[in-house]
Amino acid sequence: MRTRTMIRSLDAATNRFLDHLRGLNSRLERAQREVAGGKRVAAPSDAPDRVVSLLGAKADLARLDQIQANLGRFKTEVDGAEGVLQQAVKLFDRVRTLGMTGASGIQTETTRRGIADEIQSLIERMTGIANTQVDGRYIFAGNADQTAPFLMDWSATPPWGPYRGAAATREAIHPTGVTFRVSLDAEWIFANPDPHLNVLAGMETLRQALLSGDEQAMQSALAPLADMAAHLNAALMFYGNVQTQI
Repeated sequence: MRTRTMIRSLDAATNRFLDHLRGLNSRLERAQREVAGGKRVAAPSDAPDRVVSLLGAKADLARLDQIQANLGRFKTEVDGAEGVLQQAVKLFDRVRTLGMTGASGIQTETTRRGIADEIQSLIERMTGIANTQVDGRYIFAGNADQTAPFLMDWSATPPWGPYRGAAATREAIHPTGVTFRVSLDAEWIFANPDPHLNVLAGMETLRQALLSGDEQAMQSALAPLADMAAHLNAALMFYGNVQTQI
């Protein structure tokens, strides 16, 4: 509810700002015509207040142009992030289905191993999503967007290694002057310090439990997956909300 209220507030403020800007632009065009035609202002000393107004209008329009250009760049990244997180949510749903199938008690060691192998491939795909690039930037690497967040190595523990990016602190400026966050980092989304929200660790724990054949371990591995799925959906919703603002 708070997010919807904020968006409605931004939309109303945007409309007021744009109404003001349209009036400003109209005055600017009129002033420019008068200056060009020599009708009202032949020299700055003839109408200093009008010259100041003209310069102020130009500055405001330049500021808006820059804001719009920045929002355009952010939109490309946000759209990319929202798209791949939709894939991540579906991928994790597949993991949960595989886990429940593997822990059903009717699987053989061979079929459980096959399920574990598929989960291994899904871990690699999830890590690939975390390492998504848009226009040469790793969009989930926070402020270190030239560094891949994770490096896969199945001989290491964990296989995706430590998070190599940075915190995501970038903000966009709305035309009204309001600032808002535009990104989340891969550590928060995929390798959260909270073990109940650590998507990659949850997938690997399930894989190991299936390989072990330990029924209790499999049930324990399944237990936190619902919270992890909700966490991924929260990340997806974050980017959806940002899309409405840019």
